[in-house]
Amino acid sequence: MTSHGAITLVLDGRPVRITGGPFDALPDGARGLCLEALSARVGEAAWRLDVPDFGVPDADALRGVLAEMLAAMRARPGDAFHVGCKAGLGRTGLALACLACMAGVVEGDPVAWLRARYVADAIETPAQEDFVRQFGA
Repeated sequence: MTSHGAITLVLDGRPVRITGGPFDALPDGARGLCLEALSARVGEAAWRLDVPDFGVPDADALRGVLAEMLAAMRARPGDAFHVGCKAGLGRTGLALACLACMAGVVEGDPVAWLRARYVADAIETPAQEDFVRQFGA
């Protein structure tokens, strides 16, 4: 099992790379956000937010966990970071897009922005697409 891809966010002038994919593919040494309660590696998560498969999270809860991740990324931009769920597409894509919105790097549609940089199939459902667009507005 491997990661699907990665996005790079420039925070305070420094690039930070975040891989995405199944949480069970958490790279060695990476600090990860686990979105899948049933992941075999959930105990290794630095951050956790259980979101139902094909579902959307509570916006305030997601904003809180992503704020913690952004603080860690700003403090240690050279560290490895990972976001994952079961397949690494729907919930992972949603979280990566929202993370990029919070970092202020998205121009235009956040769903299209993420799909162009991560995986074309990311953010799988209309509800997830709507969530990302409302989150970024």
